[in-house]
Parts: sequence; C-alpha cells; structure tokens
Amino acid sequence: MMQWEWLIGAVVAVALALYLGYALIRAERF
Repeated sequence: MMQWEWLIGAVVAVALALYLGYALIRAERF
C-alpha cells in the first residue's frame, strides 16, 4: 500500500511552515 497522501501532506506542511516563518522574520525586520 502506497501512502503518498500523508507524505505529500507532510512535505506541504513543512514548506508552508518554512514560508510563513520566513515571511514573519522579513516582516519584523522591515
């Protein structure tokens, strides 16, 4: 059984977390 769903979900969640964290850091610097 392939479990691509949770794998893709985890990758998307990590990407979103990194993007949001980066955006927050940029917003605080400027």
